Amino acid sequence: MATDTGSGAEDGLWRFALDLYGRPGVGEACLSLQDRHGCDVTILLFAAWAGAERGVTLDEADLDTARSAVGAWHDEVVRPLRAIRRRLKQGPPPAPNERTGALRARLQAVEIESERIELEVLAGCLPDRPSDPGAAREAALANLTLAARVPRLDDETQAALRVIADAAASGRTPAL
Repeated sequence: MATDTGSGAEDGLWRFALDLYGRPGVGEACLSLQDRHGCDVTILLFAAWAGAERGVTLDEADLDTARSAVGAWHDEVVRPLRAIRRRLKQGPPPAPNERTGALRARLQAVEIESERIELEVLAGCLPDRPSDPGAAREAALANLTLAARVPRLDDETQAALRVIADAAASGRTPAL
């Protein structure tokens, strides 16, 4: 995964997302929410970042703005790349083999870059409102719950959201 040095909120969200996704249980929680409920992982990461790093509690209008900003990109670029990459895991013939595995790895790198572009756009959607850095976990969990758009939060879904919120808030750098 390329990690060049950028600046501003876009780079901050990208670094936050890389760090958070790599924490124990977070990647699995994100993929569970994606596979079970159709959640957009980049929207979840944006929501966690807004709460945990920026102390901002999002509302439905904020998330609608964010989804509108990246919706076409996500549907027309990110999802198709993911679908092709996942399909190559088991077929169609000649996949899976060594050669198609190498193609799958290249597609994964392109998919990650497409998600980075999506996160850059999302960083620009952070609302300009007062924040409460002392409520990082609560804001992250509230944002994640709203962003997940799951009508009935079963125990597994709640646990996945808590894993992400806890990891996001525990990694927060205190303000100097």
